[in-house]
Amino acid sequence: MKRGTRAAAFVAGLTLVTPAVAWGFADDQGPRSIAMGQAGRADARGTDGLRLNPAGMSQAPLYTLSGDYQFLTKQGGQTLRVSVADSTSASGLAGGLYYGYRSATPAGAPAVGAHEAGLALAYALGDRLFIGATLKYFRVSGVPEADGTTKHTGFTTDAGIVVKGGSGISVGVVGYNLRDLHSREAPVAMGYGIAVSPQPTLTFTLDARHDFTTYDPVRGVETWVGGGGELVLKDFLVVRAGGGRDGASRAGYATAGVALVSGLGAIDAGVRQDVSGDRKLTYLVVGLRLFVESPRVPGSSDIN
Repeated sequence: MKRGTRAAAFVAGLTLVTPAVAWGFADDQGPRSIAMGQAGRADARGTDGLRLNPAGMSQAPLYTLSGDYQFLTKQGGQTLRVSVADSTSASGLAGGLYYGYRSATPAGAPAVGAHEAGLALAYALGDRLFIGATLKYFRVSGVPEADGTTKHTGFTTDAGIVVKGGSGISVGVVGYNLRDLHSREAPVAMGYGIAVSPQPTLTFTLDARHDFTTYDPVRGVETWVGGGGELVLKDFLVVRAGGGRDGASRAGYATAGVALVSGLGAIDAGVRQDVSGDRKLTYLVVGLRLFVESPRVPGSSDIN
Protein backbone atom coordinates (compact mmCIF):
# COMPACT_ATOMS: atom_id res chain seq x y z
CA MET A 1 0.00 0.00 0.00
CA LYS A 2 1.41 3.43 -0.93
CA ARG A 3 2.22 5.96 1.79
CA GLY A 4 -0.55 8.38 0.76
CA THR A 5 -3.11 5.56 0.66
CA ARG A 6 -2.08 4.31 4.10
CA ALA A 7 -2.36 7.83 5.54
CA ALA A 8 -5.80 8.34 4.03
CA ALA A 9 -7.00 5.02 5.37
CA PHE A 10 -5.65 5.80 8.84
CA VAL A 11 -7.42 9.17 8.91
CA ALA A 12 -10.69 7.56 7.84
CA GLY A 13 -10.34 4.81 10.42
CA LEU A 14 -9.59 7.24 13.24
CA THR A 15 -12.61 9.35 12.30
CA LEU A 16 -14.89 6.34 12.48
CA VAL A 17 -13.49 4.91 15.71
CA THR A 18 -12.98 8.18 17.64
CA PRO A 19 -15.24 10.83 16.12
CA ALA A 20 -14.73 13.37 18.90
CA VAL A 21 -10.94 13.60 18.73
CA ALA A 22 -11.08 16.46 16.23
CA TRP A 23 -13.84 18.36 17.96
CA GLY A 24 -13.30 17.27 21.58
CA PHE A 25 -10.65 19.97 21.81
CA ALA A 26 -12.50 22.54 19.73
CA ASP A 27 -15.47 22.01 22.06
CA ASP A 28 -13.32 23.33 24.90
CA GLN A 29 -15.76 26.18 25.55
CA GLY A 30 -15.63 26.48 29.31
CA PRO A 31 -18.01 25.43 32.10
CA ARG A 32 -20.69 28.06 31.43
CA SER A 33 -21.01 27.32 27.71
CA ILE A 34 -20.85 23.55 28.19
CA ALA A 35 -23.62 23.73 30.81
CA MET A 36 -25.83 25.82 28.49
CA GLY A 37 -25.80 23.44 25.53
CA GLN A 38 -22.43 24.68 24.23
CA ALA A 39 -23.98 28.04 23.41
CA GLY A 40 -23.25 31.65 24.36
CA ARG A 41 -21.64 33.45 21.42
CA ALA A 42 -23.98 36.42 21.86
CA ASP A 43 -23.32 36.65 25.61
CA ALA A 44 -19.63 35.69 26.04
CA ARG A 45 -18.22 38.12 28.60
CA GLY A 46 -14.85 38.28 30.32
CA THR A 47 -12.59 35.31 29.62
CA ASP A 48 -15.50 33.44 27.96
CA GLY A 49 -15.02 35.81 25.03
CA LEU A 50 -11.56 34.37 24.38
CA ARG A 51 -13.18 31.01 23.55
CA LEU A 52 -16.52 31.89 22.01
CA ASN A 53 -16.51 35.42 20.59
CA PRO A 54 -13.79 38.04 21.24
CA ALA A 55 -16.28 40.86 20.70
CA GLY A 56 -18.07 39.80 23.88
CA MET A 57 -15.24 41.01 26.12
CA SER A 58 -16.38 44.63 25.71
CA GLN A 59 -19.99 44.01 26.77
CA ALA A 60 -19.31 44.43 30.51
CA PRO A 61 -16.56 46.15 32.56
CA LEU A 62 -14.69 43.17 34.03
CA TYR A 63 -11.11 42.30 34.92
CA THR A 64 -11.10 38.52 35.25
CA LEU A 65 -8.53 35.79 35.78
CA SER A 66 -9.69 32.23 35.11
CA GLY A 67 -8.47 28.68 34.92
CA ASP A 68 -10.34 25.48 34.07
CA TYR A 69 -9.88 21.80 33.41
CA GLN A 70 -11.91 19.65 31.01
CA PHE A 71 -12.00 15.85 30.87
CA LEU A 72 -13.49 13.76 28.07
CA THR A 73 -14.38 10.18 28.97
CA LYS A 74 -13.61 7.09 26.85
CA GLN A 75 -10.72 8.83 25.07
CA GLY A 76 -8.64 10.19 27.94
CA GLY A 77 -8.97 13.69 26.51
CA GLN A 78 -7.91 16.52 28.81
CA THR A 79 -7.65 20.28 28.43
CA LEU A 80 -6.14 22.80 30.82
CA ARG A 81 -6.55 26.52 30.13
CA VAL A 82 -5.62 29.77 31.89
CA SER A 83 -6.92 33.17 30.78
CA VAL A 84 -7.04 36.84 31.68
CA ALA A 85 -9.36 39.49 30.24
CA ASP A 86 -9.66 43.20 31.09
CA SER A 87 -12.52 45.37 29.81
CA THR A 88 -12.44 48.08 32.51
CA SER A 89 -10.89 50.75 30.29
CA ALA A 90 -13.00 53.89 29.90
CA SER A 91 -12.07 53.94 26.21
CA GLY A 92 -14.19 50.86 25.46
CA LEU A 93 -11.11 48.81 24.49
CA ALA A 94 -10.79 45.34 26.02
CA GLY A 95 -7.93 42.86 25.86
CA GLY A 96 -7.27 39.27 26.80
CA LEU A 97 -4.59 36.55 26.83
CA TYR A 98 -4.87 32.78 27.17
CA TYR A 99 -2.88 29.57 27.00
CA GLY A 100 -4.24 26.05 26.68
CA TYR A 101 -2.68 22.60 26.73
CA ARG A 102 -4.58 19.64 25.29
CA SER A 103 -3.92 15.91 25.29
CA ALA A 104 -5.74 12.70 24.43
CA THR A 105 -4.94 9.00 24.36
CA PRO A 106 -7.66 7.35 22.24
CA ALA A 107 -7.58 3.57 22.12
CA GLY A 108 -5.88 2.22 19.02
CA ALA A 109 -4.55 5.61 17.91
CA PRO A 110 -1.47 7.75 18.61
CA ALA A 111 -1.42 10.11 21.59
CA VAL A 112 -2.48 13.64 20.76
CA GLY A 113 -0.85 16.76 22.18
CA ALA A 114 -1.51 20.42 21.46
CA HIS A 115 -0.56 23.87 22.66
CA GLU A 116 -2.64 26.94 21.92
CA ALA A 117 -2.03 30.59 22.89
CA GLY A 118 -3.86 33.74 21.90
CA LEU A 119 -4.15 37.50 22.21
CA ALA A 120 -7.57 39.12 21.76
CA LEU A 121 -8.76 42.71 21.46
CA ALA A 122 -12.32 44.03 21.47
CA TYR A 123 -13.87 47.46 21.13
CA ALA A 124 -17.27 48.87 22.03
CA LEU A 125 -18.71 51.09 19.28
CA GLY A 126 -21.29 52.70 21.54
CA ASP A 127 -23.67 50.77 23.77
CA ARG A 128 -25.01 48.33 21.18
CA LEU A 129 -22.22 47.31 18.80
CA PHE A 130 -19.08 45.37 19.80
CA ILE A 131 -16.29 44.04 17.60
CA GLY A 132 -13.27 41.86 18.38
CA ALA A 133 -10.49 39.68 16.99
CA THR A 134 -8.07 37.05 18.29
CA LEU A 135 -4.59 36.16 17.04
CA LYS A 136 -3.87 32.50 17.88
CA TYR A 137 -0.88 30.17 17.69
CA PHE A 138 -1.35 26.39 17.43
CA ARG A 139 1.11 23.56 17.79
CA VAL A 140 -0.57 20.19 17.28
CA SER A 141 1.04 16.74 17.11
CA GLY A 142 -0.27 13.19 16.89
CA VAL A 143 -3.39 13.98 14.82
CA PRO A 144 -3.34 12.31 11.37
CA GLU A 145 -4.16 15.05 8.88
CA ALA A 146 -5.38 14.97 5.29
CA ASP A 147 -1.89 15.75 3.95
CA GLY A 148 -0.46 12.61 5.62
CA THR A 149 1.43 14.44 8.38
CA THR A 150 0.81 14.32 12.13
CA LYS A 151 2.12 17.75 13.15
CA HIS A 152 0.89 21.24 12.33
CA THR A 153 1.96 24.65 13.66
CA GLY A 154 1.08 28.20 12.74
CA PHE A 155 -0.87 31.37 13.38
CA THR A 156 -4.53 31.94 12.65
CA THR A 157 -7.28 34.37 13.68
CA ASP A 158 -10.84 34.63 14.94
CA ALA A 159 -13.08 37.66 14.37
CA GLY A 160 -16.48 38.41 15.86
CA ILE A 161 -19.26 40.92 16.37
CA VAL A 162 -22.07 41.35 18.91
CA VAL A 163 -25.12 43.55 18.38
CA LYS A 164 -27.45 44.42 21.23
CA GLY A 165 -31.10 45.16 20.60
CA GLY A 166 -33.91 46.10 22.92
CA SER A 167 -35.62 43.95 25.55
CA GLY A 168 -32.38 42.22 26.58
CA ILE A 169 -31.73 40.64 23.18
CA SER A 170 -28.25 40.31 21.66
CA VAL A 171 -26.92 38.58 18.53
CA GLY A 172 -23.36 37.37 17.96
CA VAL A 173 -21.49 36.14 14.87
CA VAL A 174 -17.89 34.88 14.82
CA GLY A 175 -15.50 33.30 12.36
CA TYR A 176 -12.91 30.81 13.66
CA ASN A 177 -9.45 29.97 12.29
CA LEU A 178 -9.88 32.24 9.30
CA ARG A 179 -6.39 31.38 8.11
CA ASP A 180 -6.64 27.70 7.27
CA LEU A 181 -3.97 25.65 9.07
CA HIS A 182 -5.14 22.44 7.38
CA SER A 183 -5.56 20.78 10.76
CA ARG A 184 -8.53 18.89 12.16
CA GLU A 185 -7.80 20.57 15.51
CA ALA A 186 -8.23 24.08 14.05
CA PRO A 187 -10.96 23.90 11.40
CA VAL A 188 -12.22 26.95 9.59
CA ALA A 189 -15.65 27.50 11.11
CA MET A 190 -18.44 29.99 11.70
CA GLY A 191 -20.65 30.35 14.76
CA TYR A 192 -23.62 32.52 15.54
CA GLY A 193 -26.18 32.82 18.27
CA ILE A 194 -28.82 34.80 20.08
CA ALA A 195 -29.15 35.55 23.79
CA VAL A 196 -32.28 36.80 25.52
CA SER A 197 -32.30 38.18 29.09
CA PRO A 198 -35.88 39.06 30.06
CA GLN A 199 -34.50 40.03 33.48
CA PRO A 200 -30.96 40.38 34.95
CA THR A 201 -31.11 37.00 36.69
CA LEU A 202 -32.37 34.97 33.72
CA THR A 203 -30.69 34.31 30.36
CA PHE A 204 -31.51 32.03 27.42
CA THR A 205 -29.11 31.22 24.57
CA LEU A 206 -29.34 29.44 21.21
CA ASP A 207 -26.31 28.86 18.95
CA ALA A 208 -25.20 27.09 15.79
CA ARG A 209 -21.71 26.38 14.49
CA HIS A 210 -20.55 25.18 11.06
CA ASP A 211 -17.22 23.40 10.47
CA PHE A 212 -16.14 23.84 6.86
CA THR A 213 -12.80 21.99 6.83
CA THR A 214 -12.88 18.62 8.55
CA TYR A 215 -11.19 17.27 5.40
CA ASP A 216 -13.76 14.53 5.03
CA PRO A 217 -15.48 15.02 1.65
CA VAL A 218 -18.07 12.36 2.46
CA ARG A 219 -19.42 14.27 5.47
CA GLY A 220 -19.18 17.80 4.04
CA VAL A 221 -20.01 20.74 6.32
CA GLU A 222 -20.68 19.66 9.91
CA THR A 223 -23.19 21.66 11.96
CA TRP A 224 -23.63 21.87 15.74
CA VAL A 225 -26.82 23.26 17.26
CA GLY A 226 -27.32 23.86 20.98
CA GLY A 227 -28.93 26.10 23.53
CA GLY A 228 -29.83 26.50 27.16
CA GLY A 229 -30.48 28.87 29.99
CA GLU A 230 -29.20 30.05 33.35
CA LEU A 231 -30.93 31.37 36.45
CA VAL A 232 -29.34 33.29 39.33
CA LEU A 233 -30.65 32.23 42.74
CA LYS A 234 -30.11 34.15 45.99
CA ASP A 235 -27.29 36.32 44.51
CA PHE A 236 -24.68 33.56 44.84
CA LEU A 237 -25.94 30.40 43.15
CA VAL A 238 -26.34 30.06 39.37
CA VAL A 239 -27.98 26.99 37.80
CA ARG A 240 -27.67 26.14 34.11
CA ALA A 241 -29.08 23.53 31.73
CA GLY A 242 -29.39 22.89 28.02
CA GLY A 243 -28.88 20.47 25.16
CA GLY A 244 -28.14 20.10 21.48
CA ARG A 245 -26.81 18.00 18.62
CA ASP A 246 -23.13 17.30 17.92
CA GLY A 247 -22.14 17.86 14.31
CA ALA A 248 -19.27 15.34 14.31
CA SER A 249 -20.76 12.35 16.10
CA ARG A 250 -24.37 13.25 15.15
CA ALA A 251 -25.29 12.52 18.77
CA GLY A 252 -27.87 14.38 20.80
CA TYR A 253 -26.70 15.58 24.20
CA ALA A 254 -27.98 17.08 27.44
CA THR A 255 -26.04 19.54 29.61
CA ALA A 256 -26.19 21.00 33.11
CA GLY A 257 -24.05 23.00 35.50
CA VAL A 258 -23.82 25.24 38.54
CA ALA A 259 -21.74 28.21 39.68
CA LEU A 260 -21.07 29.65 43.11
CA VAL A 261 -20.51 33.39 42.72
CA SER A 262 -19.18 36.07 45.08
CA GLY A 263 -17.68 39.53 44.74
CA LEU A 264 -14.22 37.95 44.66
CA GLY A 265 -14.78 35.21 42.14
CA ALA A 266 -16.71 32.12 41.09
CA ILE A 267 -16.41 28.35 41.00
CA ASP A 268 -18.05 26.83 37.91
CA ALA A 269 -18.83 23.26 36.90
CA GLY A 270 -20.51 21.88 33.80
CA VAL A 271 -21.25 18.50 32.24
CA ARG A 272 -22.35 17.32 28.81
CA GLN A 273 -23.74 13.79 28.42
CA ASP A 274 -24.50 12.23 25.04
CA VAL A 275 -27.97 10.71 25.01
CA SER A 276 -27.83 9.11 21.55
CA GLY A 277 -25.26 7.72 19.15
CA ASP A 278 -23.04 4.66 19.19
CA ARG A 279 -20.48 5.99 21.68
CA LYS A 280 -22.03 8.09 24.43
CA LEU A 281 -19.29 10.46 25.57
CA THR A 282 -19.24 12.56 28.72
CA TYR A 283 -17.56 15.96 29.02
CA LEU A 284 -16.75 17.26 32.51
CA VAL A 285 -15.33 20.74 33.11
CA VAL A 286 -14.57 22.70 36.28
CA GLY A 287 -13.23 26.22 36.54
CA LEU A 288 -12.25 29.05 38.86
CA ARG A 289 -12.66 32.76 38.13
CA LEU A 290 -11.22 35.67 40.09
CA PHE A 291 -12.77 39.13 39.68
CA VAL A 292 -9.92 41.61 40.03
CA GLU A 293 -12.27 44.51 39.32
CA SER A 294 -16.01 44.65 38.68
CA PRO A 295 -18.43 47.44 39.57
CA ARG A 296 -21.44 45.11 39.60
CA VAL A 297 -22.87 43.20 42.56
CA PRO A 298 -22.39 39.42 42.91
CA GLY A 299 -24.97 37.39 41.01
CA SER A 300 -25.57 40.04 38.36
CA SER A 301 -25.76 38.95 34.73
CA ASP A 302 -22.45 40.70 33.95
CA ILE A 303 -20.36 38.22 35.95
CA ASN A 304 -22.28 34.98 35.49
